[in-house]
Amino acid sequence: MLDLPTAAKLMRDAFKTRNQRKMRKANDKIMREWALSHSKELYQLSVYSYVLSKVLSKPRFMGRAYAEKHKQIDSMLSKLVSLAEKEDRRTFMKTLTKLKSSIKDVESSDARYIKNMFEKGRLKTAATLYAQGLSLSAASEITGVEKQEIMDYAGKTLMFDRMEDGKPLSKRLKNAKHMLIGGK
Repeated sequence: MLDLPTAAKLMRDAFKTRNQRKMRKANDKIMREWALSHSKELYQLSVYSYVLSKVLSKPRFMGRAYAEKHKQIDSMLSKLVSLAEKEDRRTFMKTLTKLKSSIKDVESSDARYIKNMFEKGRLKTAATLYAQGLSLSAASEITGVEKQEIMDYAGKTLMFDRMEDGKPLSKRLKNAKHMLIGGK
Protein backbone atom coordinates (compact mmCIF):
# COMPACT_ATOMS: atom_id res chain seq x y z
CA MET A 1 0.00 0.00 0.00
CA LEU A 2 1.26 3.42 -0.97
CA ASP A 3 0.40 6.11 1.58
CA LEU A 4 0.39 9.84 0.89
CA PRO A 5 3.85 10.59 2.34
CA THR A 6 5.40 7.78 0.29
CA ALA A 7 3.65 8.98 -2.87
CA ALA A 8 4.92 12.52 -2.29
CA LYS A 9 8.45 11.15 -1.71
CA LEU A 10 8.30 9.22 -4.99
CA MET A 11 7.45 12.43 -6.82
CA ARG A 12 10.06 14.48 -5.00
CA ASP A 13 12.82 11.93 -5.60
CA ALA A 14 11.98 11.50 -9.27
CA PHE A 15 11.96 15.24 -9.88
CA LYS A 16 15.14 15.80 -7.90
CA THR A 17 16.99 13.44 -10.24
CA ARG A 18 15.31 15.07 -13.28
CA ASN A 19 14.50 11.55 -14.43
CA GLN A 20 11.40 11.46 -16.62
CA ARG A 21 11.17 7.67 -16.59
CA LYS A 22 11.32 7.58 -12.80
CA MET A 23 8.55 10.18 -12.65
CA ARG A 24 6.38 8.10 -15.00
CA LYS A 25 6.86 5.07 -12.76
CA ALA A 26 5.93 7.19 -9.75
CA ASN A 27 2.84 8.35 -11.65
CA ASP A 28 1.83 4.75 -12.36
CA LYS A 29 2.19 3.76 -8.70
CA ILE A 30 0.33 6.82 -7.44
CA MET A 31 -2.47 6.32 -9.93
CA ARG A 32 -2.88 2.64 -8.99
CA GLU A 33 -3.07 3.53 -5.30
CA TRP A 34 -5.49 6.36 -5.97
CA ALA A 35 -7.75 3.97 -7.87
CA LEU A 36 -8.01 1.91 -4.68
CA SER A 37 -8.28 4.71 -2.14
CA HIS A 38 -10.01 7.54 -4.06
CA SER A 39 -8.05 10.02 -1.97
CA LYS A 40 -8.35 13.57 -3.26
CA GLU A 41 -4.71 14.20 -2.45
CA LEU A 42 -3.49 11.10 -4.31
CA TYR A 43 -5.60 12.07 -7.31
CA GLN A 44 -3.91 15.47 -7.39
CA LEU A 45 -0.48 13.85 -7.06
CA SER A 46 -1.27 11.52 -9.95
CA VAL A 47 -2.11 14.48 -12.20
CA TYR A 48 0.90 16.53 -11.05
CA SER A 49 3.31 13.61 -11.42
CA TYR A 50 2.08 13.16 -14.98
CA VAL A 51 2.56 16.87 -15.73
CA LEU A 52 6.03 16.87 -14.17
CA SER A 53 6.97 13.82 -16.25
CA LYS A 54 6.01 15.83 -19.33
CA VAL A 55 8.10 18.78 -18.18
CA LEU A 56 11.06 16.46 -17.60
CA SER A 57 10.64 14.93 -21.04
CA LYS A 58 11.17 18.26 -22.82
CA PRO A 59 14.84 19.25 -23.18
CA ARG A 60 13.90 22.91 -23.57
CA PHE A 61 12.63 22.91 -19.96
CA MET A 62 15.88 21.44 -18.63
CA GLY A 63 18.20 24.35 -19.49
CA ARG A 64 19.89 26.79 -17.13
CA ALA A 65 17.14 29.32 -17.71
CA TYR A 66 14.81 27.05 -15.71
CA ALA A 67 17.20 26.22 -12.84
CA GLU A 68 15.50 28.60 -10.41
CA LYS A 69 12.03 27.27 -11.26
CA HIS A 70 13.29 23.72 -10.74
CA LYS A 71 14.56 24.70 -7.29
CA GLN A 72 11.13 26.14 -6.46
CA ILE A 73 9.45 22.92 -7.56
CA ASP A 74 11.99 20.84 -5.59
CA SER A 75 11.25 22.93 -2.51
CA MET A 76 7.48 22.57 -2.88
CA LEU A 77 7.73 18.82 -3.41
CA SER A 78 9.79 18.55 -0.20
CA LYS A 79 7.20 20.65 1.60
CA LEU A 80 4.45 18.31 0.32
CA VAL A 81 6.32 15.35 1.81
CA SER A 82 6.57 17.12 5.16
CA LEU A 83 2.90 18.12 5.14
CA ALA A 84 1.82 14.60 4.18
CA GLU A 85 3.86 13.18 7.07
CA LYS A 86 2.21 15.66 9.45
CA GLU A 87 -1.19 14.79 7.94
CA ASP A 88 -1.88 18.48 7.32
CA ARG A 89 -4.27 17.93 4.40
CA ARG A 90 -5.47 21.51 4.17
CA THR A 91 -1.99 23.05 3.83
CA PHE A 92 -1.04 20.13 1.57
CA MET A 93 -3.79 21.10 -0.90
CA LYS A 94 -2.81 24.79 -0.72
CA THR A 95 0.79 23.86 -1.48
CA LEU A 96 -0.38 21.84 -4.47
CA THR A 97 -2.01 25.00 -5.81
CA LYS A 98 1.30 26.84 -5.40
CA LEU A 99 3.08 23.96 -7.14
CA LYS A 100 0.70 24.31 -10.06
CA SER A 101 1.60 27.99 -10.33
CA SER A 102 5.31 27.17 -10.34
CA ILE A 103 4.83 24.59 -13.05
CA LYS A 104 2.80 27.05 -15.07
CA ASP A 105 5.65 29.56 -14.69
CA VAL A 106 7.95 27.04 -16.34
CA GLU A 107 5.42 26.69 -19.10
CA SER A 108 4.71 30.38 -19.54
CA SER A 109 7.73 30.80 -21.78
CA ASP A 110 6.38 28.08 -24.05
CA ALA A 111 2.61 28.36 -23.78
CA ARG A 112 1.97 26.12 -26.80
CA TYR A 113 2.84 23.16 -24.64
CA ILE A 114 1.97 23.77 -21.01
CA LYS A 115 -1.37 25.43 -21.37
CA ASN A 116 -3.07 22.09 -21.79
CA MET A 117 -0.76 19.88 -19.73
CA PHE A 118 -2.92 19.87 -16.62
CA GLU A 119 -6.01 19.15 -18.70
CA LYS A 120 -4.18 16.31 -20.43
CA GLY A 121 -3.03 14.99 -17.05
CA ARG A 122 -6.62 14.88 -15.84
CA LEU A 123 -7.72 13.26 -19.12
CA LYS A 124 -5.01 10.59 -19.00
CA THR A 125 -5.83 9.83 -15.37
CA ALA A 126 -9.53 9.48 -16.21
CA ALA A 127 -8.86 7.26 -19.22
CA THR A 128 -6.48 5.06 -17.25
CA LEU A 129 -9.03 4.60 -14.49
CA TYR A 130 -11.64 3.72 -17.09
CA ALA A 131 -9.26 1.25 -18.74
CA GLN A 132 -8.54 -0.32 -15.35
CA GLY A 133 -12.21 -1.10 -14.88
CA LEU A 134 -13.76 1.94 -13.25
CA SER A 135 -17.04 2.83 -14.93
CA LEU A 136 -17.00 5.62 -17.48
CA SER A 137 -19.44 7.63 -15.35
CA ALA A 138 -17.32 7.24 -12.22
CA ALA A 139 -14.08 8.14 -14.03
CA SER A 140 -15.80 11.21 -15.46
CA GLU A 141 -17.35 12.29 -12.18
CA ILE A 142 -14.17 11.86 -10.15
CA THR A 143 -11.87 13.66 -12.56
CA GLY A 144 -14.27 16.22 -14.02
CA VAL A 145 -13.50 15.12 -17.58
CA GLU A 146 -16.35 14.63 -20.07
CA LYS A 147 -17.25 11.01 -20.84
CA GLN A 148 -16.82 11.48 -24.58
CA GLU A 149 -13.31 12.89 -24.10
CA ILE A 150 -12.36 9.87 -21.99
CA MET A 151 -13.69 7.41 -24.57
CA ASP A 152 -11.99 9.25 -27.44
CA TYR A 153 -8.63 9.33 -25.65
CA ALA A 154 -8.80 5.72 -24.47
CA GLY A 155 -9.74 4.57 -27.96
CA LYS A 156 -7.07 6.57 -29.77
CA THR A 157 -4.30 5.47 -27.42
CA LEU A 158 -5.40 1.83 -27.21
CA MET A 159 -5.11 2.02 -23.43
CA PHE A 160 -7.15 -1.13 -22.90
CA ASP A 161 -4.59 -3.14 -24.84
CA ARG A 162 -1.69 -1.82 -22.77
CA MET A 163 -3.13 -2.28 -19.27
CA GLU A 164 -1.00 -4.78 -17.34
CA ASP A 165 -3.86 -5.96 -15.19
CA GLY A 166 -6.36 -5.90 -18.03
CA LYS A 167 -8.35 -8.93 -19.06
CA PRO A 168 -8.63 -10.09 -22.64
CA LEU A 169 -12.00 -9.72 -24.32
CA SER A 170 -12.59 -13.48 -24.27
CA LYS A 171 -12.15 -13.54 -20.48
CA ARG A 172 -14.46 -10.53 -20.02
CA LEU A 173 -17.13 -12.17 -22.20
CA LYS A 174 -16.81 -15.41 -20.28
CA ASN A 175 -17.23 -13.55 -16.98
CA ALA A 176 -20.25 -11.64 -18.32
CA LYS A 177 -21.85 -14.88 -19.54
CA HIS A 178 -21.26 -16.47 -16.16
CA MET A 179 -22.87 -13.54 -14.35
CA LEU A 180 -25.89 -13.39 -16.67
CA ILE A 181 -26.78 -17.05 -17.04
CA GLY A 182 -24.67 -18.79 -14.45
CA GLY A 183 -22.80 -20.77 -17.14
CA LYS A 184 -19.27 -22.02 -17.11
